[in-house]
Amino acid sequence: MSNPRLESAIYQEWQLPRASTFIPHLMVFPSFWLVLAPINADLGLILGVLASAVSVWIRFAMSKRIIVSENYLQIGKATIPRNVLGQATVIVQSEQFSERGPRLDARAFVALKALSGLVKVQVEDSNDPTPYILISTRRPTQLAEALNK
Repeated sequence: MSNPRLESAIYQEWQLPRASTFIPHLMVFPSFWLVLAPINADLGLILGVLASAVSVWIRFAMSKRIIVSENYLQIGKATIPRNVLGQATVIVQSEQFSERGPRLDARAFVALKALSGLVKVQVEDSNDPTPYILISTRRPTQLAEALNK
């Protein structure tokens, strides 16, 4: 199977974390410094800065990427051939809660984040029990258009 990142992308989105998700990271530095200050304040300072930088780097590294190429849809580490995908529809704001909750099929593949847009993509593979893919996105209209090409 070829790598969709090497093919030319029709649509790309990197779901970066929101600024508010970094608030807990503000406590990493003082925690290291306070624990190590009685032993060696300089070591606490250095390890606190390093631990903070590593925790922020991990937050960015764990961010999902959505890539739509000519042959594949990639969501994070999942790669789905486009020939098994059906119609992609944008879920309107008023229906998003029920799509993520009461109407969610337990067999569905979900890639949800706290984003304002939601796209539902039908899976038309008879060998796959997954009925659809539910994707949170910042640009739902562009993602649905790219998948429906």
